[in-house]
Amino acid sequence: MASFALLDRISSYAQSHCSLDAALLRSGFELMHLNRMIEQLAEDKLAECGINLRLVEILECLFHHPEGVMTPADLSDEVSLSRSAMTSALDSLEKLGYARRSPHPSDRRMFEISLTDSGRAYIAGWLPERYKKFILIMESISSEERELLLRTYRKVFEILQNQFDSCS
Repeated sequence: MASFALLDRISSYAQSHCSLDAALLRSGFELMHLNRMIEQLAEDKLAECGINLRLVEILECLFHHPEGVMTPADLSDEVSLSRSAMTSALDSLEKLGYARRSPHPSDRRMFEISLTDSGRAYIAGWLPERYKKFILIMESISSEERELLLRTYRKVFEILQNQFDSCS
């Protein structure tokens, strides 16, 4: 939702045509919009560095993995990315020279993904700044606010998960 005017029109429609609580609906859409704006802000900054948020998460996951090697399926699960989107992301990381696919040692139908030396150096140089920025943000929010946000997001996720499960 790009504008407050659109939120007003949605709220008005929902109230008059569906007998729904317009204020609750508006709050939900605004929360969703703010979440997207936060992600877009991060994506815009990362794009200036020639990378995106998903690629950073994949690099970070591989960097911190005890063996430094994962299957695409395991990576998909770890960073909550579809298998097809993971294939595209791995193509991008290979093109950048940050990751490589190697045949799986025990299953020739599969691949293992690992960081290249330049990928390891890139993410190792990046992570301290990433973590400092997270800390800066989290420090600006009181511990009570952080706990409330976490509880709220967990609850929203659980409700959405249950809603989507009931549609199957």
